[in-house]
Amino acid sequence: MKCPVCHIESLNEVSLSTGLLAHQCTNCFGHWIPSERYWEWLDYREQAKNAHPEERLANKEPRQSVINLSTGSSLLPVVDNTTANFCADCSRLMTKTRVGRGLNFYLDRCGHCHGVWLDQNEWENLVQNDLHHQIHYMFSSAWQFSVRQERKKSQKTPA
Repeated sequence: MKCPVCHIESLNEVSLSTGLLAHQCTNCFGHWIPSERYWEWLDYREQAKNAHPEERLANKEPRQSVINLSTGSSLLPVVDNTTANFCADCSRLMTKTRVGRGLNFYLDRCGHCHGVWLDQNEWENLVQNDLHHQIHYMFSSAWQFSVRQERKKSQKTPA
């Protein structure tokens, strides 16, 4: 499997979270999340949430302790790839969408198989902002409308 950014076969399987297997590039450290694995992980999270309290404590995901200056918590640096990228699974062109909600970077998603590419540190920043379980919403019209509204509001407000 080729990295959408580096274009070399350098993706190794990693665990991004309990129950979520992805592929990480050994060169640029980005992550490829196949759609079916993401949906299985969301189901796993829902089942864990509905489990008995003692089971929930055992399955709790650790929180990152980073501080973002704009919101009081820290974000890791992200270097968004600016080129058009092709899907690691089916080689089709992916689309970029802005994350918003205090995060100023883009995610790439294949319109055919719906896999998602995250550049280095994007997953960690999504986790830090508790948005990692909402990736599927980020590509919706409603989410992008709210991102545009957020942007307009921030441009009107003097710093």
